[in-house]
Amino acid sequence: MAVLQSIAHNLGFTLNVTATVSEAMACMLENGSGTVVLLVGTTPVGIVTESLLIEKLGEGVDLASPVIALARTSLITIHENRPLETAFDLVVSHNIRRLIVVNDGGDFVGILLQEDLFDFLEEDVYKVDLKVFDLLAPSSMVISISKHRTIQDALVLMHVKRIGSVIVSNNEGEALGIVTEKDILSAGHKRMDLSQPVSGLMSSPVFAVEKEDAITEVISLMRRENIRRVLVKEKNGSMCGLLSNRDIFHHIKGNVARMLEIKLRHAQEIMDLLPEAIVEIFDMPSEQVIHWMNREAKALFGELFLEKSPIEWMGQEAWEKLYGTVLEKGMIQGVMIVINDKSFELSGTLSKNINNRYIKLIVKDITEHETIKQQLQDEVLEESRLRRENEYLMMQQSRMASMGEMVGHIAHQWRQPLAQLGGIFMNLESAYTFGDFDKAYLEEKVKQGNEMITYMSQTIDDFHLFFSPERIKESFDLVHYVKRSVDIVLASLDYHHIEVVLEGEEEQFFTKGYPNEFAQAILNLLNNARDALSQSSVNPKKIDIFFSVKNSQISILFCDNGGGISPALLPVVFEPFVTEKQESGGTGAGLYITRLIIEQKMGGKIEAYNRHDGACFQILLPKI
Repeated sequence: MAVLQSIAHNLGFTLNVTATVSEAMACMLENGSGTVVLLVGTTPVGIVTESLLIEKLGEGVDLASPVIALARTSLITIHENRPLETAFDLVVSHNIRRLIVVNDGGDFVGILLQEDLFDFLEEDVYKVDLKVFDLLAPSSMVISISKHRTIQDALVLMHVKRIGSVIVSNNEGEALGIVTEKDILSAGHKRMDLSQPVSGLMSSPVFAVEKEDAITEVISLMRRENIRRVLVKEKNGSMCGLLSNRDIFHHIKGNVARMLEIKLRHAQEIMDLLPEAIVEIFDMPSEQVIHWMNREAKALFGELFLEKSPIEWMGQEAWEKLYGTVLEKGMIQGVMIVINDKSFELSGTLSKNINNRYIKLIVKDITEHETIKQQLQDEVLEESRLRRENEYLMMQQSRMASMGEMVGHIAHQWRQPLAQLGGIFMNLESAYTFGDFDKAYLEEKVKQGNEMITYMSQTIDDFHLFFSPERIKESFDLVHYVKRSVDIVLASLDYHHIEVVLEGEEEQFFTKGYPNEFAQAILNLLNNARDALSQSSVNPKKIDIFFSVKNSQISILFCDNGGGISPALLPVVFEPFVTEKQESGGTGAGLYITRLIIEQKMGGKIEAYNRHDGACFQILLPKI
């Protein structure tokens, strides 16, 4: 339910303690509640009600005198953050119609009226088949006054009988209207002649109900017409009593406690059927006590902890942390604690009723779940470790295979320079034999030999850079490193009469990553294409490499006309150990490593497909 702060009235209900009786009357008539709170600064020091003023009007009070002299100074107040149930309990137990609402410092926050509570009471409290006759006392009677009597007579009658209203009737005893404390107050404030007929002051018509009507209908009528009392009639139309909202409140006081007790017992019966353990803890100012556990909770923890502190149940550290969160947020959700080496997940709320505050916890045993979760985590970690080891081994295996191929490439690259060096030595020997050997001839041949040696040394440097590991990402031109990879295997491609055609290489395509590892990925694609074309009878044999930009990504399309990939292998071509070259010693690591480099290390994407004459690989990388 809502707290009082949200529904209390705070405008037009207060006056300074120095106010006069006349000013208090005007304030009451303005706010329509028959109440004024007197303040010193912001602190309430007194309350004046219309019944008090009417009593003094009958005694001829001076309207210019200080109203504090008439006020009640023993105040019943309630804190602004208390629930409505507490306000209801105070209103009924003290037989009052108004409650002063204050804050922590005792400052006035607002005033709560009895009729406000009807809007917030649970309907179950009064929807119990109550009839009007259930609330009327057996000796109940209607106090009435003839329409010919004076206002003064009505005032005296109300004072003597200590009632808040009187029915005005005609000569036949029929109700014509009603005069209330508010009407008398208005007459006094206007300084009306109290010897005038009371019929001039009465309110009409009189709202009436029958004894057989349900109380729910009476409450609806009071709410709708904004009235505090109704006339009760017999079926024949004769008057038999007045029923006020105060009468209803006094009667349903017992219903509130009874309904709460029934609801609590019903809730506990339902909670006993639930598969989760539920623990209820009383939260008192000085301590907290476990006062109820459902069947599942008793099965989990036994009844040993009933009427004990939650600290004995879960330990001081866990309870203080949980309790602090509940007080701060009003609830907890998914809090894990360990009790006797078992894991539990707790959720719950802080609840209040008229007299008590309690914490209801739902306790779920997650020991098995946590054990399985830990086992799964261990298995995932182990699987990740083994996968990393396998990837490392496959990377090394791929590098070793590449190194073996590199030796072949070096042999291709060095074959012509070595032949030329051999020719230089033969020329030196012939020149010496035929007497043509001189200093100029020697210098020329030495220069030619040094050029051959420099070329061979540069080849070694190129291969060395290719295998150098990189730790930091850098920006580089993809075209440059594709050409470099082609240069490394060019001799081998020439040997097999394979032509490489690059389109779009006149532009620069920069990305960020590891250039040497990217070159290795391209080299793997070149080697696969060379192997496929070397076994093909197609002529001419071609590898086409296209560079372009698509949606802020660089596209490298790598195609050959070597016949394509087997349809059965195409969906899994990037998986480890998948190869079509078992007979020639293929390991199936090349394309797997290529995808690892492109997707995991470079943040790109690679896919394979067949076209009409061969296989295509498309690489997409971020453009910078």
